[in-house]
Amino acid sequence: MQTSDLISRLAHEGAPKPAPKASAVVLRLLLLATLYFILLVVIHGLRDDIGQKLQQSLFLSEVLLMLSIVLLSALAAGWLSLPDINQKPWIRFVPLAPLGLFVGLLIYGMWNFSTLTLSECLQLSRFDCVVRIILYGLLPGGGMFYVTAKAAPTRCCWAGSMIGLCVAGLGYILLRLVDPSDDPMQLVVWHFLPVMFMMVVGMVLGRRLLGRWQG
Repeated sequence: MQTSDLISRLAHEGAPKPAPKASAVVLRLLLLATLYFILLVVIHGLRDDIGQKLQQSLFLSEVLLMLSIVLLSALAAGWLSLPDINQKPWIRFVPLAPLGLFVGLLIYGMWNFSTLTLSECLQLSRFDCVVRIILYGLLPGGGMFYVTAKAAPTRCCWAGSMIGLCVAGLGYILLRLVDPSDDPMQLVVWHFLPVMFMMVVGMVLGRRLLGRWQG
C-alpha cells in the first residue's frame, strides 16, 4: 500500500481507537490459551504414569522449558501487536533463548537415551501426534490472531511466528502430559518438528492476516 493511499484511507476511516496496552494483550492471550489448555486436559485425562514422570528431571525440565517458551512467545506477541513494540524491539528475540536450550535438551536426550533410529522412528508414522498438535493450536491461535489484529502490529511476520510458537508449544506440553510416547527421537520427529512447522505457518499467516498496517 502506498503512503498516499494509506493517508487517504485513514482520513476516510477517522481516528482509530487507541491501541490497548501490551500487558492487556498479553493477559488476554494467556487467559485464552490457559482456559483452552485446561479444557483439553479435562477431556483427554492425564497419562497414567504422570506422577512418576514429574519426578524425572529430564521430563520436568522439558515441560518447564517449553512452558517458558510459551509464556515468552505470548509476551513477545503482545508487545509485537503495538507499532513501536513499546520501544522494546529486542523483546521479539527473547523466546529464542529458551528455544535454543530446549533444542539442546532434545539433542542430549536423543544422544543418551534414544532407543530408536531415525528410520525406525519414521516407520512408526505417528502422524496422529502432528495432527493433534496442529488441532490443539487452531482455536487459541485464531483467538490470538484476532486479539493481536485489534491492535496495530507492523512486524506482522514476527507477531505471527510468536503466536504459532505459543499455541504449538501448548500443544506440545499437552501431548506430553496425555500421551505416553517418551523416546527422544520420536519427540524430535513427531512432536518438536510440528512445533517449528506451526511457527513457520504463523509467520505466513501473520503476513496475510496482520499486514494491514504495513506499507
